[in-house]
Amino acid sequence: MKKKPAKLDVRSALDLESDRALRDLIRLRLALPPEKRLNVLRKKIGLRATAL
Repeated sequence: MKKKPAKLDVRSALDLESDRALRDLIRLRLALPPEKRLNVLRKKIGLRATAL
């Protein structure tokens, strides 16, 4: 018969996986160009400047 893993072990494994997934998401977002990774609407002012 297999022994059940302790709840603390399962919890710590889930926390580690969650942290890893969050780091992967941050890396993915940072790899995008700024206009795609910023989730805000920007308005052009003049030729070069933008504002929120």
